[in-house]
Amino acid sequence: MEQTINDSILRSKSSNMNDLSTTTNNINHDDGGDDDDEIDHDSAHLVELNNRIKSDFMSYCLSFVQEDEEARECVHIVWNKYLQCVGDVSMISAFFDTLPFNMKSLVFPKYQNEINEWYQDLFHINSNTILYSTFYSETFSRIIRYAIKQSHKENDFLNKKAIIYVSVDFNNHLKTDLLSSIPNIKFQTVQNNVLFEDMIDINQLNEIIKHDLNDTQSYPCMVIANAGTAVLGRCDEITKIKQVCNQNNLWLHVIGDLVGTLALLSTVKDTVNINCDSLTVDTVKLFGIQNLPYLTFFIRPILDITQNKQIENNSIQDEQLNNDNSSTVSTDSTNRTLSSSSSSSTTANHNNSSISHPFYDHILHSPSISFLSLWSISQRCSKANVLYHMKHSFNLVNSLMQRFKQIGTLRILNDDNNQGNLTFKRICSGDAPDDLLPKTIVIFRFETIDVPEIEHLNNLDDYIDLLNLWLYDKLSQQYPKMNLQLIKSVHFQMLKSNNNNENNPTNLAPAHAIRFAPLEHLQDAIDEQEMQAFTDDVQRYSDILLATMTARARLSSSVAKYENLITIPMSHWAGIGAVRYIPTRENSIEKSDMSSNEINTIQAELARKLQTNDSAFSLGGGTNEHDSMFYLRLGMIRKRDDLDVLLQKIADGGKETETALKYVEDMAEKIKIGIDKVQKDLQNENQQILAQEGLLRQLPVISNIMSWWSPSPTTSPLATKGRSFDLNSGRVESTEDTYAYRMQVQKQSPHAPTHNDDDDDDQKIITSTNSDTILNSTDSKLEQKDNQ
Repeated sequence: MEQTINDSILRSKSSNMNDLSTTTNNINHDDGGDDDDEIDHDSAHLVELNNRIKSDFMSYCLSFVQEDEEARECVHIVWNKYLQCVGDVSMISAFFDTLPFNMKSLVFPKYQNEINEWYQDLFHINSNTILYSTFYSETFSRIIRYAIKQSHKENDFLNKKAIIYVSVDFNNHLKTDLLSSIPNIKFQTVQNNVLFEDMIDINQLNEIIKHDLNDTQSYPCMVIANAGTAVLGRCDEITKIKQVCNQNNLWLHVIGDLVGTLALLSTVKDTVNINCDSLTVDTVKLFGIQNLPYLTFFIRPILDITQNKQIENNSIQDEQLNNDNSSTVSTDSTNRTLSSSSSSSTTANHNNSSISHPFYDHILHSPSISFLSLWSISQRCSKANVLYHMKHSFNLVNSLMQRFKQIGTLRILNDDNNQGNLTFKRICSGDAPDDLLPKTIVIFRFETIDVPEIEHLNNLDDYIDLLNLWLYDKLSQQYPKMNLQLIKSVHFQMLKSNNNNENNPTNLAPAHAIRFAPLEHLQDAIDEQEMQAFTDDVQRYSDILLATMTARARLSSSVAKYENLITIPMSHWAGIGAVRYIPTRENSIEKSDMSSNEINTIQAELARKLQTNDSAFSLGGGTNEHDSMFYLRLGMIRKRDDLDVLLQKIADGGKETETALKYVEDMAEKIKIGIDKVQKDLQNENQQILAQEGLLRQLPVISNIMSWWSPSPTTSPLATKGRSFDLNSGRVESTEDTYAYRMQVQKQSPHAPTHNDDDDDDQKIITSTNSDTILNSTDSKLEQKDNQ
């Protein structure tokens, strides 16, 4: 795959380099044959160098996904599609940027007109001009500045701040950037119902505008509306908002994924257009191709800066403000641009108005990759190819919505039945068709209240939110091609049962939901079979969540049936819950330190045994300073009746573990008592031997002489008697037979239980001898006897 990507870019790069070399040779034409050969040699070397650099760079990038075949395949698809639709425009862009400004001003109008015609025909948008922006904030900055300039021309608002009306969920970071870059503006939020705060309320907007008309420090200037909001994909009433803007002479700018959906209609009348003054299209979403600029269409006729002296003087300052890059266009360069454009109009076969367009100067001072990439698409792709991604994305959304409606435990959050069927008349002017507006996204979450004993669930909303987090983890891991997103918003939370006032935002808390937006990603590889498999898994996981939620609701009542089990509250656990096994002999209220350690031992051993056969069990606890004891966590279950099975396993396993530990404790106590008894017996024997041998035999030198002259009878091997503890009988016995027969003799107690001979764990003999001195002495006497 890496070689395929490299071959694609090398072929494209080599072709562009050869073409550029030919162009360069034509510009710098020289009759000398030697110079031509030298130029060809340098060009070939340059092509080889560029190919090697590009190959090394791409190889290094792909090395980070060397183990992930699916990620490499995704990179391969995206890059090949970019080369197919856009091509390697970096070379011609770099060549264009190196041209003198007056030459660029002669070349640019031709390609600008081609782009304008092609995209107007594609999107069925009748506009006066198109503006390109690399960044989203740059788009708004240009529109706002131009709307302010329009207001200054028609009214005397130079010393007032321009008011821009937005919805509640307008991007706060974007708002901050705009306020810092444009000081003479302020934003006014149009309040709405908390469930529809991503939309603009028409009545509220009208009242705020009427109030602001009397403000002496600011004036209404602009409204930013949505045709497909970022989170829920909702659509403002663009037509009605435009009527309000016309009545008060405000600029209406529209954004959203639906602004380009007119392209889906086969035929559109000439009178139909998006009902706004300007709109911005996110070409990355609509085309499914990365690294493309934002397209801004100006539908309202733009100002002609060449026909008004005052506007011409102001345009120089405006163009300086419009330049969001670090470089600033000077007044002299702007005048030279206008002058050179006018003087060269005949040569370029364009009129003065097209060359001296108020935005041309800014575009030519910006990187040319923006407009050249869009121009390359218009040359490489047909209209049918471009629309395929849009149609396929909308079809995926509609198909998934219909499938999800069959799953009762799923709530589709952007399926607003109260809005009715929205048609293009909601966003278009003129004789707009009655075709339905497509859905751009699907936002869903697991949510149900049809559960027995649901009143026993504490913090129901928080628990359902945890279930949705679990659902997202499963789906995103299993279906990475779907590019699912986890989003959080107040729109997704259920209303509190004790208060149904929707207008009170305190009743709602932010909650998580899963977002599927195929228009924002390259989803052409998803087919019907994969969508069916995805839906089946969503259904399966929803059944698991429902069974788990039901079991959690009746966990307390089920645990109450077992005397040795208690429930442990776990508010941040998506599974059934947690239980703890309490030994029968212990008081669950008053526990000593020893009983806490014993309970922890039982929980740990119980978890180890249960996890070998069932992954639903896990060990938890031990970290809380108020409750340091362990407990057993119960995870997800597939059937509602599985809870009783799990609890029975815990109860039975707990009793077995408790019995085993009790046996070990009893045996340990017996061994301890036996050891104490043996030590006392050995001590008494040593004292008796000392009394029989006398004091002289204890002296270092004399003891050897005494032992040689008159051996003591106590040094006989038979005189040494150790002790052994029989685990079967629990008795302490002498080791006299062991030393006599040189082997351990097993003695079965008549009162001891019978065990299998091959059970090593139940037949262990612990042998204790008198001391190392006695053993050494015994061995020496045996050697002396053998020598005699």
